[in-house]
Amino acid sequence: MTTLLEGNAQSTTPSKSSYISGIDALRALAVTSVIIYHLHEGWLPGGFVGVDIFFAISGYLITKTLIERKVTSAWRFFAGFYRRRFQRIAPALFVYVAFAAACTAYFVPKSFLGQGALNTAKWAVFGGSNIQLVSSSDGYFGDRMSYNPFVQTWSLGVEEQFYLIYPIILLLVAIGMQRSNRLLADIGKIILVLLTVGSLAFCVWQTKADPLRSFYLLPSRFWELAVGALLYLLVSRVSGHRLNNPAHNKKFFTAGVLLVGISLAFATVSKFPFWWAIPAVFGGLAMIHVAHNVPDGPVSRTRELLTSRPIVFIGKISYSLYLWHWGIFVLMRWTIGIETPATKVLAIVLTLLASWLSYKFIETPPRRNAWVKARPDLAVILAGVLAGLLCFQTVSSVTAWAVKHNKKASVPWFRDARAIKGMLNDIPSSVVGRGHKVLFVGDSHAGHYSYTAKWTAAKTDSSFLMLRNYGCGFVNLMAAAPSTCPSNQVTIDKIKSNAQVGDIVVLSSFSTPRIAELWGPLDKQRLLAKVESKEAQLSRDRVLETSIEIVRTLQQFGVTVVLAAPTPVFEAPPDRCRRWFNRHNPVCAPGFETARDYQLELRAPVMKSYQALSKETGAALWDPFPLLCPADPCQSKVDDRFRYIDQHHISANGNIVVFKSFLKLAHSIWDGTYTQSHFVFTPASSTQ
Repeated sequence: MTTLLEGNAQSTTPSKSSYISGIDALRALAVTSVIIYHLHEGWLPGGFVGVDIFFAISGYLITKTLIERKVTSAWRFFAGFYRRRFQRIAPALFVYVAFAAACTAYFVPKSFLGQGALNTAKWAVFGGSNIQLVSSSDGYFGDRMSYNPFVQTWSLGVEEQFYLIYPIILLLVAIGMQRSNRLLADIGKIILVLLTVGSLAFCVWQTKADPLRSFYLLPSRFWELAVGALLYLLVSRVSGHRLNNPAHNKKFFTAGVLLVGISLAFATVSKFPFWWAIPAVFGGLAMIHVAHNVPDGPVSRTRELLTSRPIVFIGKISYSLYLWHWGIFVLMRWTIGIETPATKVLAIVLTLLASWLSYKFIETPPRRNAWVKARPDLAVILAGVLAGLLCFQTVSSVTAWAVKHNKKASVPWFRDARAIKGMLNDIPSSVVGRGHKVLFVGDSHAGHYSYTAKWTAAKTDSSFLMLRNYGCGFVNLMAAAPSTCPSNQVTIDKIKSNAQVGDIVVLSSFSTPRIAELWGPLDKQRLLAKVESKEAQLSRDRVLETSIEIVRTLQQFGVTVVLAAPTPVFEAPPDRCRRWFNRHNPVCAPGFETARDYQLELRAPVMKSYQALSKETGAALWDPFPLLCPADPCQSKVDDRFRYIDQHHISANGNIVVFKSFLKLAHSIWDGTYTQSHFVFTPASSTQ
């Protein structure tokens, strides 16, 4: 909670002489790197390591401020520590969370991209957003992260969890140092060293075994803060004469600049936090060491530049910058866009303004107000807890409002209740599915058939179950699922535990490429060439071989497997492009249609795999494409109704279009008229 959370030593100790302007400069470098990366990652590919530099500074400064305070009792040590945390963290965090939650409720539509954002906000109030992001399988570099205004709070969660453990260890060191009890101090230091080494070793293992948890959770991040603490404990024992040696400091500074610079320029997601966090952290430590050891005396031109007032000012407001920049970027991404030079400049201006206001009127007063300083530690802690509960209730209230607002806003554009009622009334009910179940299994493209599943169950006297894991395709014939997803065997076991003989298992995954990223259209011809490349074909061949085994395993269990063929994809997402504040967003420029011939050409390679899988196993191949795109061009908006929610997920209105064909397939399976010789089931025309 230091650095990002703590400010600097001046804000927590009576002595102004302990203020270190060089550390503020380093904080400015760290937060600027993160902001540049978030604004356009191509400008600084490793900019995300700025957070790791923050971790190192944090461990160093919190150790400094605690060791420099006289320990009169364990109670006062812990109470004073947590009082300062609440004074420093709570005001800016709670105001940000409440404000961003209100904006999210209004501006962010209910869609796959927006899911979980307000839940992250709730967890952030109590320092657990990193845990929530892991439990929801939302990786830092995943699609939804660019659209969650609270994802940056994951690092605050790591630090807050660190400080539940660390003060206990440091109390031993502090008492030992102040009472000249070397044994007690050494015991504390040994514990800290062992935890640091253990955390680093765990990080090395977990980065490969479970990248998501290694990125977000404390066990693999503990060492980053702890080495900062160890640096302070080391330098505090070295004489001032040795520390101020110019040649010594020049070497450390040069090494620090090189290590940090290499990390910022070349760090990759695939090897993070191990091993790219190591040069970032140790480079930061080298620069902290130099900043700490030359606070006075003649300064070089380099030092004058690095500790100039503008840079130090950025360092002072870095906590607010870290909080507000991401929220502003995300909300602009949801509304007017942040892709053009003009919108990027606007984003920076708004970030600086919001951060300065937060620093001046929210961060600073609780720490400097005389009345607050006079309050007992326990009173300030309780006030922080109450403020947290109030913030949590605020988020809960706006979440409830957002549910009602989004439900109302979806009718009739995405969910035409009258059309749904009319369609269902026209379809006779039967008991053909009694005692059976329909399971839709896959990623979000299994989820977008939720209405079809519900209506099928209602019209056949069956039941339904959605087994979906966002971002984790199952029998996805385009490519294998990421390593962070459940294994094929885990999913098979889950199907078996929820199905019985005679049930229908629909396998549906997002198996054609997007023709637009979240910020706008892609080069279609280049995309087509990539799909038709040898590498892509090899990938499809490997997945096809595995998929044949999976389908046969399920069939041997006694269920009927249905393969859901890929649906059309579009460039503009309706959920983001139909409201007044989206009119100038570049992502909306292409409109709600695309060429049918191109769609067919794009999906042709993977359709060959689907047809091969169906022919090899006898699984039914259900293809909704002709219904969703019966003529040129393919359209996601028809008769003032949206058949799609976003660029590739169909809406309730889209389910209306495909439902009758799926119902017909389900009937044929359960009434015995479907046979393996008719392994391709393709609707010939629209049934809307």
